[in-house]
Amino acid sequence: MATATPLDAFVKGTKAWFADAEEGWMQGTMKASSISDKVVKLTFTLESGKDIFFESTMDKLATSKFADLPPLKNPPMLEGIDDLSNLSYLHEPAVLHNVKLRYSQQQIYTYSGIVLIAMNPFAKLDLYSPDVMREYSGKRRGELEPHLFAVAEEAYRALIRNGKNQSVIVSGESGAGKTVSAKFIMRYFAIVDDLDKKAAISKTSDIEEAVLATNPILESFGNAKTTRNDNSSRFGKYIEIIFSKGKNVKITGAKIRTYLLERSRLIYQPATERNYHIFYQMCAAVPAAEKKQLGLGKWSDYFYLTQGNAGTILGTDDAAEFAITQQSLSTCGISVSNQWDIFKVCAALLHLGNIKISGTSDAQISDDDPALEQASSLLEIDKSDFKKWIIKKQIITRSEKIVTNMNVSQAGTVRDSVAKFIYSMLFDWLVKIINKNLIKDDDPSAQFIGVLDIFGFEHFEKNSFEQFCINYANEKLQQEFNQHVFKLDQEEYVKERISWSFIDFNDNQPCIDLIEGKLGILDLLDEESRLPSGADKSLITKYYQRFGIPTQKFFEKPRFGQTAFTVKHYAVDVTYEIDGFIDKNKDTVSDEHLACLNLSKMPLLTEICTIEASVESNIDLARAPTSRAPKKPTLGSIFKQSLVSLMSTLRSTEVHYIRCLKPNMAKVSFGFEPQMVLAQLRACGVLETIRISCAGYPSRWTFQEFADRYFLLVKSNLWAVDPKDLTKSIVTAVITKDDLYQIGITKIFFRAGQLAFLEKRRSEKLRECVILIQKNMKRHIYSHQYEQMKRAAVSIQTAFRGYRARKMYKQEREKRAVTKLQAAFRRHLAQSQYQKSLNAVLYMQALLRTAKYKNTLVSTRRHAAAIRIQKVFRGSQERKLYKIQQGQIVLLQACIRKRKAVAELKHLKAESKSVGKLKEVNYKLESKVVELSQAVKSRAEEVDALLEKVSLLESNLASWKEKFTRVDQGTKGNAEKLAEANSNLKAELAASETNKNVLQKENDRINNLLKKKDAEIENLTAESAKYKEESIKYKEEMLKLREDIKNNASRPSVVAAPGGVSAALDSAAGVPGVEDPAVVAALRKEIASLREQMSRLIAGKWTRDRVADSLLAVSNAETTAASARPTVGSSMNQHMQMEVQAAIAARPRPISVNDFAVPLERGSRSMISKRSSTQELPPDYDSASNVDHILNVLQDKALEDEIIDALVTNLRIPLPSTQTVATKKEIFFPAHLVGVCMTQLLRNNLGVRMQLLLPNAMNAIQNLTMKFEDDYVSAFWLSNCFELLCVVRTIQEREVREQQRRRTQGLQNDMDSANPEKALEQIRSDLDILLMDIYLGWIKELKKRLANMIVPAVIENQSLPGYICKQSGGIWGKWGKSATSSQFTIEQLLNFLSKLSKTMRCYYMEDSMTRQILTELLRVIGVSAFNHILVRKNFCTWKRGVQIQYNVSRLEEWCTTHGIAEATLHLQQLLQAAKLLTLNKTSPQDIETIFDVSDFDSPLSPELLKIVANRAMLNEKSDTLLLDLDLAPEFTKPSTHSVEYIDKFIPAWISLPNIATITSNN
Repeated sequence: MATATPLDAFVKGTKAWFADAEEGWMQGTMKASSISDKVVKLTFTLESGKDIFFESTMDKLATSKFADLPPLKNPPMLEGIDDLSNLSYLHEPAVLHNVKLRYSQQQIYTYSGIVLIAMNPFAKLDLYSPDVMREYSGKRRGELEPHLFAVAEEAYRALIRNGKNQSVIVSGESGAGKTVSAKFIMRYFAIVDDLDKKAAISKTSDIEEAVLATNPILESFGNAKTTRNDNSSRFGKYIEIIFSKGKNVKITGAKIRTYLLERSRLIYQPATERNYHIFYQMCAAVPAAEKKQLGLGKWSDYFYLTQGNAGTILGTDDAAEFAITQQSLSTCGISVSNQWDIFKVCAALLHLGNIKISGTSDAQISDDDPALEQASSLLEIDKSDFKKWIIKKQIITRSEKIVTNMNVSQAGTVRDSVAKFIYSMLFDWLVKIINKNLIKDDDPSAQFIGVLDIFGFEHFEKNSFEQFCINYANEKLQQEFNQHVFKLDQEEYVKERISWSFIDFNDNQPCIDLIEGKLGILDLLDEESRLPSGADKSLITKYYQRFGIPTQKFFEKPRFGQTAFTVKHYAVDVTYEIDGFIDKNKDTVSDEHLACLNLSKMPLLTEICTIEASVESNIDLARAPTSRAPKKPTLGSIFKQSLVSLMSTLRSTEVHYIRCLKPNMAKVSFGFEPQMVLAQLRACGVLETIRISCAGYPSRWTFQEFADRYFLLVKSNLWAVDPKDLTKSIVTAVITKDDLYQIGITKIFFRAGQLAFLEKRRSEKLRECVILIQKNMKRHIYSHQYEQMKRAAVSIQTAFRGYRARKMYKQEREKRAVTKLQAAFRRHLAQSQYQKSLNAVLYMQALLRTAKYKNTLVSTRRHAAAIRIQKVFRGSQERKLYKIQQGQIVLLQACIRKRKAVAELKHLKAESKSVGKLKEVNYKLESKVVELSQAVKSRAEEVDALLEKVSLLESNLASWKEKFTRVDQGTKGNAEKLAEANSNLKAELAASETNKNVLQKENDRINNLLKKKDAEIENLTAESAKYKEESIKYKEEMLKLREDIKNNASRPSVVAAPGGVSAALDSAAGVPGVEDPAVVAALRKEIASLREQMSRLIAGKWTRDRVADSLLAVSNAETTAASARPTVGSSMNQHMQMEVQAAIAARPRPISVNDFAVPLERGSRSMISKRSSTQELPPDYDSASNVDHILNVLQDKALEDEIIDALVTNLRIPLPSTQTVATKKEIFFPAHLVGVCMTQLLRNNLGVRMQLLLPNAMNAIQNLTMKFEDDYVSAFWLSNCFELLCVVRTIQEREVREQQRRRTQGLQNDMDSANPEKALEQIRSDLDILLMDIYLGWIKELKKRLANMIVPAVIENQSLPGYICKQSGGIWGKWGKSATSSQFTIEQLLNFLSKLSKTMRCYYMEDSMTRQILTELLRVIGVSAFNHILVRKNFCTWKRGVQIQYNVSRLEEWCTTHGIAEATLHLQQLLQAAKLLTLNKTSPQDIETIFDVSDFDSPLSPELLKIVANRAMLNEKSDTLLLDLDLAPEFTKPSTHSVEYIDKFIPAWISLPNIATITSNN
């Protein structure tokens, strides 16, 4: 294959562009070519009929890389495209033609990559209404037509999503529409969050109204009419719109920065131009009284307003604008008195311009000059001093001050300088006051969106200092823009992982260095301005000497004259006149005038001068901190400093660009001047952006889009299912050079022109196919015509013969019909008469039967009422008798069961003692024989230590006896006090009686609970019998082991341990072993702890025998207690409580919380009291009683009942609401209160109690949540379970730190119940299981509810009224199901998801769990809807595909707005299926066919179906078609975190007395 060259595209009929002086570029069509190995000759015909010839050599073309060839026109597909970067031939004429074409179609906005090009229509268009704003709200860039609202939306959403500050740069020349564009952008930001609310446009906040009100103020004081624009901004401004942080983003303030106000406009205006608007508004609208006070007249009376001779603007009412200005000033917080002070200053400036300066050599001003008197009066300054320093100047030398006269010209300059100075300071003061009122809290970290409305590149016939500063600013902005575009292109290439080389672009940094560099144009200007003898001529001489050298490529000296210089800017070379540079750069007033103004009695004027002084001092300190005398800043230095600050701000933000273009000079609606637009495109940098893009790969398509359009360029056997593979096949077959394209990860990139080449090949291929189809269709038509003529002859013969036969048949048929009609009419008359008689008879019978049945019904009702009364009376009597008998029977049963239970308890205690001893011996033999044999010596040392401790205790005992004696003597003297205490005890007795009644009620409740659990206890009793048999076996084994131990006791190693195992066994068996009471007490305590460990081991081994374990724990506790044997009544209460605990523990649970459910009885209290009795008595008796009260509350069964009943089962859960959002402590207080109880239990060494309390509470939570009555119950407890898990982790970490501290201090752990770390770890494990059970159960319940909504809402719901299709065919038609309505709509489905999301947010559910729940539900929606489409062939229509695609887009929009964009991945299969239904439906003929068929597409031919079936068999890799609905991802538990503070908050509406007691002493 020959190597392709760009010349291959130049064939006959090819269209190209040629430069034209008027139109910019003109289109030509190639009609002839002559291409040889050396010479190339091309002939084109322009649209005007003129022929153009192109000649060149192959060597020249190869040297320039064929860049000299005429630029080609883009294919028709790309004409009028909304993004210039998508053009195949991306060059200047293509851009100009596309912009012109769109503008002629009244499409004023066009994208050019990241830039939005805005053409001024010079007409009012309905493009900025609230409805249009609402359309662009929430849409991504590119979804709708280009618009400045799309740019504003992109910046606003980026601010919310990324939290990074944004900037929107609006630039362009005067009259291009910059100010209007910036105004609409600010209005969009002000109301964007309220667009979805009704009537929200007119109800903006005060701060938003103040932000919008800044526009009329700045326009009045900073805008003026020019030859190009009636409302031209004569300054640059950067408005930072500050937004609040958080979910509800609102405008909280704004900050305005201004740049380079055109001061010279105040004193001079060219022809047809005006001064600033505020002066004309005052002359037209100030009331008569105030106008007389200000001395105002018509605008034509003032010199500063008449130079342009344009006092009015067509279509503008200055009086109405003045009212708007006043209203805006009030909105921004400027009082009415300050407003009139501002107007006084403006009126004084007009009078300053009318001051008459006369004289021949020296300037003179009359003392009676009315303008001078009026200006001095309004400014409240000394008239003589002000007049003196207008016509005189003072020169300060080292030794004296010299006052000299000035001529008329110099005096006029001084007068104008003062006016410019005052107006400039007034403008800056207004901006300062506006900023002060717009910024309530100056937060440096606040997020903002900046809108930069700045002047565009200016190039006039005569350019001065203002144009130089404006073009300098545009140079800086263009450099920032080029670097931004270059960076985006490179990031795109890196992201797609394609091989690319560095793109070179024109960097204008040398031009910027020429202006702002060291000893640059600005530095030399400032240096010359500070010299007393500085002049424009000496300045231009320095410029020629410094920059007029061959190495400086961006500065040029004119050929003629010595008063100008040329700077080669990026857009065009601009020549600047040096005249006035130094005066405009200084632009300051004399110190004498400044002092005169500072002495003014007008507060506003002195405040303005103070602003000027502070600004000068700040700039001087910033520029020269080491200089001795401060220097006045020049206008150039001020502008340079503000520009540096602006560039720094823009670099810290994400920038968006809007380039405004002025299409014609005459301001004609939709008039287009190509040369003018082309110059602006070059000046605004759009063409430079295009040049950067052309240097790389400007055309980029996704694989799917490219394959869908160009698949026909390869043979059908190369068509692959994967779009990427098909794309590779196409480009490999069509494009020969590899460097003309690059294949990335998701896109394919082309060099400039390749897309047009592919379009050409596609058109040729289509033309060949069309010719082939035409040939076969013509053959088919002629063959069909012959067959029709043949069939027509036969049909004519058949028709004539049929006509004759039908005529004879018709006559016979009419005769028979007449006969049948007569018979039918006679039958009808007879039948009617019979039917009337029958109806009359039936009516009479019905009346008689009705009367009879009414009488029967009345008597029946009376009889039934009497029977009911008798039944109710007899029933009440029988129920009373039954209740009396039932109470007596229950009492009798209770007494009998009580006696049996006491006997059974005694019997079980005896057995448990022997079993416990057996287990104790077994445990010691297995785990401590080896250990004790190695610790003989250590035991001896411990015995010695114990003996010393005994002696110490004996001495303490003696001291206590002495104390007791003294206390006893004191007691005898306190008999009277005891009498008084007796009365107090009686009062306490009465209170105890009340408590007794409460306890009696609680006892009745427990008895009722025991009655319900009798059946379960009987089953447990059977299991207990099995345990008794096993205990007998253990007794026998224990006797054998005891004998073995006694035999081992004769060994020396064992005998040498006087306090060892044998002593412990003897004491446990009741045999005296050790006579020392201290040793006995210590060993008994050790035996009790070992017995406790054995009971836990047995409970782990025999998990089914719950009753026996409970009784064993009670027996062990009672064995170690120091109190006497309980009475029969107390034993009965203990037995009842044990049965309740055993019944609760026997309830089946799917989690493992029963492992630590060991009951805690009153024996534990005795153990605690025994342990605490060895400690020293506290000094305060009340404190000790308080501690004992806390212990009683912690051990009381009422605490557990309160947690389960009041805090879990019967808790009134706060309902979710967006109006009154509950705080975190109001949601998480159950978890935190349980955590407080756990902390107190661990602090008081009640670990066993905690192991019982927590599992029962988790049981209650599980039983409550597994009902799934309401979503808010599941969400509330799912959040609280996770919070409780975090609280337990915090407690566990505290416990670890406490254990480490105790070990460091050498203390021992008093926890005799269990290892707290192990218990807390088990509780965390159980909470994990409970959390997963609640999550999985709730998900399953939500899926059940969602299953009924998916198909009606997503598949059957038809939200688009223009695409309604009917359900026809099959059983759907028989059922008569409506096509336009379904059981559920897409809005109801979205409301369901939104309500669920709001519920989880209101209960502060962990974000990862919320995302998992919503993502799983959206996966179920996508899978169910997709599977339903596959099995419903009557839904496979184009209209149905459009409806489904719209519903899916609603779901995707919901996901994006709720921050779960990843969930949209589960909707891709459904979206692709919907798109398949709408393929190849693009032509008008197809749409007409769809609406004719109405419901279903045209059926496919059998041949086409056969081809599709063969293709499907070749491409099908799996026989699985439906998606797996049950293939759900596993639940990922969120990682727990430590809780900083366990809150003790208890809501006021809940009664928790026991928990309140605990929290009050925590």
